[in-house]
Amino acid sequence: MAIGARFARPDLPLANDGPLGYRFAATMTRMGARGAGMRARRGFICAAVLLLACAGGAVADEGLRLSRSCAGCHGTDGASPGATIPVIGGLDAAYLARSLRAYRSGARESYVMKIVASGYDDAGIDAIAEWFASRPWRATPVANDAALAAAGAELAAARCAACHGAGGRGTELAPRLAGQPAEYLARAARSYLSGARADAVAAEGLAGLSDAELAAAAHFYAGLR
Repeated sequence: MAIGARFARPDLPLANDGPLGYRFAATMTRMGARGAGMRARRGFICAAVLLLACAGGAVADEGLRLSRSCAGCHGTDGASPGATIPVIGGLDAAYLARSLRAYRSGARESYVMKIVASGYDDAGIDAIAEWFASRPWRATPVANDAALAAAGAELAAARCAACHGAGGRGTELAPRLAGQPAEYLARAARSYLSGARADAVAAEGLAGLSDAELAAAAHFYAGLR
């Protein structure tokens, strides 16, 4: 039987095909099996990518939903307009998660934040932290005393830059200070010194500074963008 006939009538028995037909049919069978295997692998890979994308979207959606309990103080994107409340949008997710766990455990003292953080398990805290970390940093208008800022520049360089970066934009060691409200920064510094925020490194770095010096450094960082 001619090869063309074999294409036209694949239902005919192979016994009628002769040696060439046998070899051709066997080759086509192997090619078909390999093609099916490749299609199956591509299908599996596509399904896995789609699953991961859906999972990532689900985590983001959960973070958005849970973050709504924070919006009243920190703003919907974490861009707080308050003088005593920090901007959290765009901060490092690991830092945000550590902070929430510290409020939940009492390692950081805050009546309001302990109530809020206590409502979430670790997965919820991680989802909230990832959500705010994914938001762009927005420098909100903050009060700034230029004279205090000038006085605080040298102090900030000596005491803070090693961990928070020369421009105060944060590093893997410590969060961003640049653009945060001066009053918030000064209060946070005092809480490290008093032990209301448990952080040995921060407490050591701030040790011996007066309230006036803390205010000067806070105004310096508040004026940075």
